[in-house]
Amino acid sequence: MITLSLLHPLKQIPVQVWTFENESVIRIGRSTDNHVILYSAVVSRHHVELRRVGANWEILNLGTNGTYLDGKRITQVPILDGAVMRLARSGPNIQIRIGTESNKDLPDTMTGDRTISQRTDSAFSDTEITGRSSEPPSEFGDTESGIDTPKKPVSPSVGMIPVPPHLQIPAEPISDIPGVASQAPNSFAKAIATDTSDRLNEVETFEAECTHQRGGGLFCVDCGQPLQVLQTVGEYQLVKVLGEGEIGITYLAWRNGQNLALKTLNPDWVDNPKAQAALECEAEILRQINHPQIPRLVDFFAIAQRPYLVAEMMSGNTIAQQVMVEGPLQLTQAINWILEICGLLDYLHAFTPPILHRGIRPTSLIYQNTPFAAGEIALVDFGAAKAVILGQETPAGSTGYSAPEQLSIDATPAVDLYALGPLLAFLLTGQNPISFYGDRGEGYRFHAESVPNISPALRAAMQKVTDPDPEQRYASVSEFAEALRQAQQQD
Repeated sequence: MITLSLLHPLKQIPVQVWTFENESVIRIGRSTDNHVILYSAVVSRHHVELRRVGANWEILNLGTNGTYLDGKRITQVPILDGAVMRLARSGPNIQIRIGTESNKDLPDTMTGDRTISQRTDSAFSDTEITGRSSEPPSEFGDTESGIDTPKKPVSPSVGMIPVPPHLQIPAEPISDIPGVASQAPNSFAKAIATDTSDRLNEVETFEAECTHQRGGGLFCVDCGQPLQVLQTVGEYQLVKVLGEGEIGITYLAWRNGQNLALKTLNPDWVDNPKAQAALECEAEILRQINHPQIPRLVDFFAIAQRPYLVAEMMSGNTIAQQVMVEGPLQLTQAINWILEICGLLDYLHAFTPPILHRGIRPTSLIYQNTPFAAGEIALVDFGAAKAVILGQETPAGSTGYSAPEQLSIDATPAVDLYALGPLLAFLLTGQNPISFYGDRGEGYRFHAESVPNISPALRAAMQKVTDPDPEQRYASVSEFAEALRQAQQQD
């Protein structure tokens, strides 16, 4: 048995499932003679085949826009259980599970009405999700050549779902971006521009023009392209403002079926060399990082001396939003989240020199509530270094999470470690941690004893990690994580 799950491109959860028990060849594409039909403009009529080879399976690419596995374009490769293949650089993602045990991992809602049993004697059926007929839209004409179309369609039952390009996961990790030759402003942008010029020419083939007759919200429900564009910057269409501060602004950007985050400087700061250097510094930090729970750098360039940083979008609510909606966490869940964040910081601090985030707070952490995410928490917003470079004060809203040495150029990993104490207090109470600060004869500091309903062991760990003197805190995030585990065992 082999089970294919079409994954929601942002939430990475199954939106439709196909189960095959006896087939030795399974074809996927836009044409109605495929076993699995996907209506996406970047998917070929016959895009990919899965073939049984003895007791194993292999993938054979047939599509013009290619098939990708682990970010690499493939031609013919063996399949491992749990693999996720991507049809085209920004196309739909399909997880492959082999064997009967794989169905046990599916959500209950997926193993019932959304699972389609394949039978060799069954006729074509309308999709259970969309209710559309099995004929593809007329605008998706057959523009490919070199693939023979069978005169008679095969006859498995078929599940179909349109896959709008705007819901696609960003393209594969950009691992070949060159290093920075110097720290002069725009040097990194020039290096990136040289490298990305070829990538920008690798545009996928969209096989039809959509008239957007059915409309939608930000994007067309049929083709996924933006319905209204604020402005266009190079290859990127800016659709919506995601956030804005004194120095910079971040947009939801769209390019070739990809949702991305584009960050640039506000007009008053465009000509400020330090502000340019700060954004370049953020891009250089992201360039070094290759972690599934941290956004990858997609592009960094300058137009008319204005720098632009483009990064992967991480889907989900911020922890701040999550706690606001759902309320404070139970102790076990709160500690588990902090332990996961410790793992992310441990990864960053292992670089030479260590990468310091300097902005750990509820708004820089994304809750990814999806079964296929690498972890529950993603870490975003590496722009806190701007305050250091520009000599500014601690950003508003982050005071309760900031160590005394937050803006020191000589800060150590202890600066990130400090924030975990107030963050844990916020998760447990939903209160701004500034309410747990005060001067009780030892100077103004965070007081863990003010946090209600925690054990003495946990209180001691939170008090130590928020010591005003970085030398008195835990030596590393792993040491603090171990203290949390021990406190958890004592509760």
